[in-house]
Amino acid sequence: MNTPIVDFLEDYTKRDPLRLHMPGHNGENPHDITEVAGADSLFETDNSGGVIAWSEQIAAKIFGAERTCYSAGGSTLAIQTALALLKAQGCKTIAAGRCSHRSLVSAAALLDLDIKWLYPQEYPSAAVDFSEEAVSGAYALFVTNIDYYGGTCRAVSPKLPVVCDNAHGAYLKFVNKAAFGREYLHPMEFGYPVISAESAHKTLPALTGAAYLHFSKGTDYSRAKEMSAMFGSSSPSYLILESLDRWNGKFLSDQDCVNRACASVLRLKKRLIAAGFTLRKSDPLRITINARRWGYSGQDFAALLRSHGVECELADANYVVLLFSAVTTTEDCQRAEISLELIPRLEELPLIKYPVIKPKKELSVREAVFRRQKSVPVAEAAGKLCGGIQTPCPPCIPIVMPGERIDGEIVEALQLYGVKTVSVLE
Repeated sequence: MNTPIVDFLEDYTKRDPLRLHMPGHNGENPHDITEVAGADSLFETDNSGGVIAWSEQIAAKIFGAERTCYSAGGSTLAIQTALALLKAQGCKTIAAGRCSHRSLVSAAALLDLDIKWLYPQEYPSAAVDFSEEAVSGAYALFVTNIDYYGGTCRAVSPKLPVVCDNAHGAYLKFVNKAAFGREYLHPMEFGYPVISAESAHKTLPALTGAAYLHFSKGTDYSRAKEMSAMFGSSSPSYLILESLDRWNGKFLSDQDCVNRACASVLRLKKRLIAAGFTLRKSDPLRITINARRWGYSGQDFAALLRSHGVECELADANYVVLLFSAVTTTEDCQRAEISLELIPRLEELPLIKYPVIKPKKELSVREAVFRRQKSVPVAEAAGKLCGGIQTPCPPCIPIVMPGERIDGEIVEALQLYGVKTVSVLE
């Protein structure tokens, strides 16, 4: 029995009870239930016999984790939980790549954590210096395993606790590294203790909001459920939990599905290169196209793709990102190829250089976030202190952080990134 949550929900539906309990649709969506008898509870700390705990144990075995906790609140809830665990262990400062997801910043505000920023060479790269000298003064590291363009970076033999934002890389555990890239490791393959937050819904066939919090050997997960309950809804979606459970069953019945998808994407990459497209190096389930080499901005290139029936994951001034999944088929890739071939090639455009800004910090993230603020046009923000988390979405990476002074360079950068207004302290 590889899908205990699915099995319970199907059995409950077959019994057709009079539903005098939440949710209020009264069974219109039959698998959408609350914590009825036998359904288990996501945040129970002593539920070793329940269907959710059972499913989590199956997931932990699949991913090679010591402990896996489900999240119905995406990787954001998983990151909040991981950082809360570090806070409970005495963490005050965490070293993190500047191009980290906004959930790190919001969690830092809630938990009163200081962030020591490590700057990449380009935006929005995850590649930063995690050397002992670079992270000195920090209690822990926050690493992004795959960035939006498909780049990767990880610490080597760190001497600090590590939290990994692996939101885009859950599928990597199942990838044949020899065939598709040895540098793209799943955090449970890093070889040192790590807590990994990762979305299932980005690259695995799960519902939006489905995510994991994996604990490797050598990490403390004793309070994981308690900390998760601090941030998560007390009514987590059973439909989301069911989708996580279904992936367990699908993988165990077809363990090569991810590699088949990776092979289809790799063939597409090779065909696109042969057709003259310029691709940025990326992980096995992502294609990052340099649109400017084809004569377009990324946004214009994406609009043309959309007119041909293809919606991309991300488009900026330079690149278009196509994100595939563990259930991508050869037919999906063929359809993408046909749509790309319909885009006429124009005269090459120079790449837009996105600046990596290093603002001056004057207040902690927490102090700034919880002070009185007002929204102003970016052009009027010079000289003011940032109060909100300013981030285009995707990629959900803040440009300027709460508590940092906005100067003329930052105004220009915000405008380049497409940010129209900014929250500043009154």
